[in-house]
Amino acid sequence: MRQPRVNTVILRWTIFVALLATMTAWAIRGVLVRAQQMKAVDTSASALASIAPGSPTKAVVRLDHVAGSELKGTLLQRQSDTVYLLPSDNTSTVNAILTPETSVVMGKPEEIVEGAIVQLDGTMDEHHSIRTNQVAILTGYVRLTQGTR
Repeated sequence: MRQPRVNTVILRWTIFVALLATMTAWAIRGVLVRAQQMKAVDTSASALASIAPGSPTKAVVRLDHVAGSELKGTLLQRQSDTVYLLPSDNTSTVNAILTPETSVVMGKPEEIVEGAIVQLDGTMDEHHSIRTNQVAILTGYVRLTQGTR
């Protein structure tokens, strides 16, 4: 006796729905991982100055000077997820070095230019420079306000 054709149709639809659910879960996971990496950072100048060499470090800066793999910028203070304060004094300078392992997790490497707003994630070295592991370009996503201090 022949098997009813309904079973093959149900099996095909079940496989299709299972694959669709798996692909959707994979896509959602990717978005959540990226969202976690782009979480707003709020590192103060005093906290940055007290970080010991070898410690993990994150900072949001406006790049003032870009020379090859060496970056110099002004530390920004978080006001909200989309607004950062540019201090009126120039005491919060951040030095960073792009390493061969540095990945750009948001934006493109060619967007690492003077005036760009970036989030640097890396390790503090003995010269008090951040050796970056990841860079996120925030230029199109955040705005600056001028500080009054």
